[in-house]
Amino acid sequence: MTTPAMTFESPRRTPSIAFPLVLIALGLVFLLANAGYLTGVSWRQVAQLWPLLLVVLGVDLLLRPRSMLAAVIVEVALIGAALFYLAATPIPPGANVINTGSFTSQESVLRTGASTLSLTVGYGAGDLAVKGGGTELVMVKSTREDIDLQWNVRSSGSAIVDAKSVGPDFLVGGVKRAWDVTVPSDVPVGLTLNLGAGDFNIDLSNVILTEATISNGASNLEVALPKPSGNVPLTISTGASSVDLRVPAGVEYRVRVTGGLNTISGPQESSGYSTAVDRLTIAISSGVSSITIH
Repeated sequence: MTTPAMTFESPRRTPSIAFPLVLIALGLVFLLANAGYLTGVSWRQVAQLWPLLLVVLGVDLLLRPRSMLAAVIVEVALIGAALFYLAATPIPPGANVINTGSFTSQESVLRTGASTLSLTVGYGAGDLAVKGGGTELVMVKSTREDIDLQWNVRSSGSAIVDAKSVGPDFLVGGVKRAWDVTVPSDVPVGLTLNLGAGDFNIDLSNVILTEATISNGASNLEVALPKPSGNVPLTISTGASSVDLRVPAGVEYRVRVTGGLNTISGPQESSGYSTAVDRLTIAISSGVSSITIH
């Protein structure tokens, strides 16, 4: 007598919906921002909502095995609340412009015969403004005592300056970190910015720029570009960010974007770029970003 083999059907697994819902929510943020319904949204605000991802994942693990419908309802409600928060607390226009009256420390580098400048800024989380028009070679102002400034001016006239922020990035004594960096408008500048998360206003409109590299995390990045002399390369590597590029009228340029989930608004190449001698060549590598060119 043969005993029939017993077979057990493994329980059917219901796939997780948490990650797709988060991607849908990010897509909705891009769509609403581009349509003008979410104005003044900072990607630092979006990044600060990362604990919500843990909550959504926890809800998904708890409710999905019991009821897919209940999991969907709760997760959609959580994500909807996050979107409502972003819409209800926009950053007003000009809010990322630093109030110079709040600075408590400053460091500077004198020109001392420098004819060119190579500036590297290493900055963590906070607000940062970079602009031209300075009377000294480099001037750094901060809301904290956190400036580490090193420099070397060679006999050839080339100056190498390294500015780093030191100390914690979070609030100290209720004081938010903010830097204001100024360079001259009459000295050719090569710029490297290694940034964390924050609101970054990079105004290069009156800077003689030779090249620039910007790396940043979750942020609101605004870059006002200069009129170039020759082919000026600009490389931007960013995470989940809002990138706003302002190109001067009449300047030839090209923007190439690679990476993940991005939305791009504005023309990516001017009509005369391919034959222009003076032009901006911009390469953007991005994770999840909204990129505006105007």
